[in-house]
Amino acid sequence: MTHRLRWIIPVFMLLISTSFFGQEAQTAGDDLFARAVELYRQEQYWSASELFGKLEKNNVDGLASLSASYRLLCEIALEDQAAEKRVARWEQLYPSAPLKNQVYYHLGNLYASRNLFSEAVAAYGKVKIDRLPLMERAACTFRKGYATMQCGDMKKAAALFLETENYPLGESYKWASRYYRGYIHYSEGRFEQAVPLLEPLTQVPQYASLSTAYLLQALLYLKQYERVIQTGVPAYKDANPSLRTTLAKTLSEAYFALDRTTQARSFFDDYLKDASTLTSADRYFSGILYFKLGDYLQAAEQLAIVGARQDSLGQNALYHLGESYIRLRNKVEAMESFKRASAMSYDPAIREDAFFNYAKLSFDLNGDIEVLSLYRKEYPDSPKLDEIQTYIAANYFINQDYASAVEALQALKNPSPENNRDLIRAAYLRGIQLYQTGSFRDAEKYFSLAQEPYWIAECLYRSNKFNNAINIWKQYIKESGSFSNPEKYRTSHYNIGYAYFKMKDYKNAAQWFTIYLNLGMSNRSLAADTYLRLGDCAFAQYQHQEATVEYQRALDYKTTAPDYALFQIAMAQGVLNKETEKIATLDRLMEEYPTSSFFSSALFEQGRTYVQTNQYEKAEERFNTILLFATHSAFHAKALVELGLIRINRQDPDAALDYYKEVLRRYPDSPDAANALAGIENVYMARNDSQGFFDYLESLGIDAGKSPGEKEMMVFTSAEQLFLNDSPAAAVTALNNFISQYPQSVKIPAAHFYLGESYSKLGKMQLAADAYLVVMKKPSGSFTELATRNYAVIQYDLEQYANAVDAYMSLNDIAQIENNRLDAQKGLMWSFYKNKQYRNAVVQSNKVLENKAFDNTVHVSAKYVKALSYLALGERAEALLLLEELSREHQTATGAEAYYLLCKDAFDSGDFEKAETMIYNFSDTETPQEYWVARAFILLGDIFAERGEWTQARATYESVQKGYKPSEPDDIARIVTMRIKKCEEQAQ
Repeated sequence: MTHRLRWIIPVFMLLISTSFFGQEAQTAGDDLFARAVELYRQEQYWSASELFGKLEKNNVDGLASLSASYRLLCEIALEDQAAEKRVARWEQLYPSAPLKNQVYYHLGNLYASRNLFSEAVAAYGKVKIDRLPLMERAACTFRKGYATMQCGDMKKAAALFLETENYPLGESYKWASRYYRGYIHYSEGRFEQAVPLLEPLTQVPQYASLSTAYLLQALLYLKQYERVIQTGVPAYKDANPSLRTTLAKTLSEAYFALDRTTQARSFFDDYLKDASTLTSADRYFSGILYFKLGDYLQAAEQLAIVGARQDSLGQNALYHLGESYIRLRNKVEAMESFKRASAMSYDPAIREDAFFNYAKLSFDLNGDIEVLSLYRKEYPDSPKLDEIQTYIAANYFINQDYASAVEALQALKNPSPENNRDLIRAAYLRGIQLYQTGSFRDAEKYFSLAQEPYWIAECLYRSNKFNNAINIWKQYIKESGSFSNPEKYRTSHYNIGYAYFKMKDYKNAAQWFTIYLNLGMSNRSLAADTYLRLGDCAFAQYQHQEATVEYQRALDYKTTAPDYALFQIAMAQGVLNKETEKIATLDRLMEEYPTSSFFSSALFEQGRTYVQTNQYEKAEERFNTILLFATHSAFHAKALVELGLIRINRQDPDAALDYYKEVLRRYPDSPDAANALAGIENVYMARNDSQGFFDYLESLGIDAGKSPGEKEMMVFTSAEQLFLNDSPAAAVTALNNFISQYPQSVKIPAAHFYLGESYSKLGKMQLAADAYLVVMKKPSGSFTELATRNYAVIQYDLEQYANAVDAYMSLNDIAQIENNRLDAQKGLMWSFYKNKQYRNAVVQSNKVLENKAFDNTVHVSAKYVKALSYLALGERAEALLLLEELSREHQTATGAEAYYLLCKDAFDSGDFEKAETMIYNFSDTETPQEYWVARAFILLGDIFAERGEWTQARATYESVQKGYKPSEPDDIARIVTMRIKKCEEQAQ
């Protein structure tokens, strides 16, 4: 940015000889008066004053007023301190005194000699120029102009100087007047008018020095740099030392403006030799010159000094200081410089650009977009907003933060077609991330933004909105056709079949599953699953023979659920009265899949089939086997009921009664208790002992009839038992039925809690969170606390960090269990950090660190969160202290990351040697944290790249690519590939 250098102009007064015309004495013979006048003319002012005083006192021949005037002139010439007061008295005594104009003229000169220019202007103003002698008119006008100039009235002063030049006898004041007119135009920035006035004066010895200096400055401001050089270089060679110093500075600036930095440096060095002290302007120019010459270290040294000023020059220096640090690869100091420049309002253009750079670097170094938000608020119409938003979005893409990339791209005011494509891509990738975490509702929003109907339907399906999913898939099939994306086209038919299946519309489900198979079976796994579901559809529609065929096809296609297929075949065979085949199929299931979840069911069904075929001994063997093992506990009550039935069939009612009563004793709330009770009633009735039955009921505290409340409890207990028996799918169905039937029940909170737990076991975390939220809104003791904890954990895992913050804060308030309170404090800390509430994260980290109930591992994580939060807030000094402490444990993941971040800080500060040394030292520690070692060596490659050593950089990247073998997928391969590609581009 250009800047102006103000010259301190030495003020000088020209010594101009003056002559006075004395008025002739009225009486020729008045020797005393004549003698006094002669003394005055001989500049014997004291003696003359004495004589004029006597003449005035005696009023000889009526010469009082004339003598008084002469006496005042003498006193003014003697610079008598009382002269000013005597002038006022003289004006009163002799209002029409002769020599009045000469008195005022000389009084003005006296004031001017004392630098009392306002008083001088007032005195000169009383002079009637045309009453002065011709020789004195130019002098008076010139002096009045000079005093007026010193009072700051440049316009009037310039007019007076021009008037001086026009006096016929004013030749001696011509050059002085022209000089000051030139200076006035120069000082007020009218350089075009100053040049023709100053240029001729360069040949006038008395004014050559200063005129040359001002002329060159004016030409410099007019950007006539070649003319500055043409005029200035010859003058520089012959100039006196003081002028030479001034010209050296001006010539340096002219050469600099023409980008001839070598000559600019040469003249500036000459200037530095003779300059006694460097002004801030000198240091600023020096810094800019060094910057242009590429000596950024020297530039930064000079600009840093000027940057301490609280003015426009200081702001300008800070801006260029930031640019210098950028070229020194010291982003940390660059950010600080731009931050300081952006806090000053002297130059709005510099402030905005500094603010922009500060926002950009704040994001680069800290991932902080708060500064950008402030920039956007202050400059909502800035064209740079789209530039930085695009830059930030690209950075988010690289770091796979697609949610933030979407946010950045949506903030663009004038997005380009490429921006729009990036927005769609970012929204799609964020949707996939959320889909994979199970956050289907949020994923749906991103897929909508990405215009991905297939995935929108997937999310709707996962959220149990089957009809909506079906409609979108059908529309997708209709609009996309089979060629744009054949795999999705085929899979959509499969998905529609599943949606109908979930809605128990088995006819339509079978239809769409069949269409899917007819489109081709490129995916054998999906084909096997389709046959399995076709079997289920046929079974549900009582097409049992067809069901066995479909299940067998599923087995032929190597279904991932062969035990289920075998079990369903056996069940169909049973309905078809193929008991022998059913038993054989169940034997196969138990033999081939002894750990199957259907093993207990197979054992029970085999027992029932033996009962149906009157093979009671084999049936009893199966049921007793069930009773022997806890793994079959879900079928214990059923097995006892079946054993009771066998005893009835074998005419042993007493033994049957024992089995039935065992059911009521051990499983009074199970669904099988009703069957056992019916069996007991039948035994007593067969004995004609109804009273015995009622007595038995009374002993159990059971009334013959069931009240609505008891029925409600039986339904709830039945559903609860399914949950406790680890049958989550069946529990979900039973609990939802209970909630639907008894919405006002006191057991609703418990039912929703069990529902949340069951959904969690089934991996349906979003539905689980919904269930827990109901419990949170209907407080019910321990269930509320547990539900709040589980809800918070799920929301955190689903990346719904704002919800997690709210939940953990609630848990912290209500927790009665100490572990839950600790979980709340720890979870709140992490949720604040993940939700980018960094200041709150720091505060919460401190609370965790102050809590002695946490072990060292948690305290380390709190320091880690606190350090990263400080980094995000731009408070690097505080962050680095914590990272130094954490990095001592570099064998741990946290310590290794901390060490890496310290290496990165050295890199960001432009201290490549320090960063390189630290990286090699890190490698020598033999830390097991290979990921962070790999990241450190990528940083080493970046150091080589910054130095322009691209071959070495590529070799470093390739060594990481070949040597790093992750135990699980991470981002190293992607980062390295991107950098190698950049090296290849540099090599072209």
